[in-house]
Amino acid sequence: MKHSAGGRRRTALGLLLGPALAVTGPPGARADIGLEARFGEVVLEGAQAGRTYSLREQAKVPFGIKNAGDAETEVVVEFERPRRVILSPNYELIPDPSWMKAVPERLRIPPKGVGFFDLLLSVPDDPALKGRHFQATVKARQVGGLFAAAIENKVRFSVGPGPETLQAEKKRKAMQQLDFDVSPHAPLYLVDVPIGREWDSRKEARKSVRVANYAKDPLTVVLSAAPWGEGTPMPDGFEPIPDPSWVAVKPSTVTAGADEIAQASLVVRVPDKPEHRGRRWGVVVKTGLLTGFWLDAPVRVLLETKP
Repeated sequence: MKHSAGGRRRTALGLLLGPALAVTGPPGARADIGLEARFGEVVLEGAQAGRTYSLREQAKVPFGIKNAGDAETEVVVEFERPRRVILSPNYELIPDPSWMKAVPERLRIPPKGVGFFDLLLSVPDDPALKGRHFQATVKARQVGGLFAAAIENKVRFSVGPGPETLQAEKKRKAMQQLDFDVSPHAPLYLVDVPIGREWDSRKEARKSVRVANYAKDPLTVVLSAAPWGEGTPMPDGFEPIPDPSWVAVKPSTVTAGADEIAQASLVVRVPDKPEHRGRRWGVVVKTGLLTGFWLDAPVRVLLETKP
């Protein structure tokens, strides 16, 4: 079966919500003092320079702060450049926290009550911001008090597609150029495999994993042994191999030119133990690209060791 794929770029504004954060006061604070966030981490994609966005409108969920204490408290919402240690991969520090604003900035919240804020993001009208990804910290803190509590959440936004969308797009473009076949399609049977020594499927049984490339550009595929996997039928009398590392694919990376077929051996080395004699095991050879994207083209391998 030949494999090919395509994709369509997503350009619409998108907003993702992470899990909600709940943080109370500093160590040693009394149990009746604290704040809880009723809003998760925000990831905004597709923002445009020169536009202002209400995260409340985009998420359809307000930024809620619960007063976990037993007395009324005043809460102020502020924005900061995050500490580098919490900066997410592919994101940079927001150049100016004033791009973000809370409405209202301060709010009195009754005991055990929840106060709601609207978070606004104003992206400067600067073409140089296109394609960049920023992270800010939104902090809600109590005003005054001996044990003033504070909580922090991340806000991430991209001027254009976000890193996750760009990575998916990169994978889709790579898949669009693929036209290949990995065989055999039926399970590859290896019989009379000895234990205690290295056994090469090509040299000793003339059997191999083959990658056929029908595209005009060379195709490089990574091959590796993996567990059989739950939910995949296995012939009667077989069971998952105890350790997939007993099966190595050599070479583990093969390159097939245009209209060429590349081959790889299965090199089996089963430890020399009595309980490994006369066993019937299943293992899978996974196929993937150098980019780390796994292809839906596994090879099922069934092997029997000598009695």
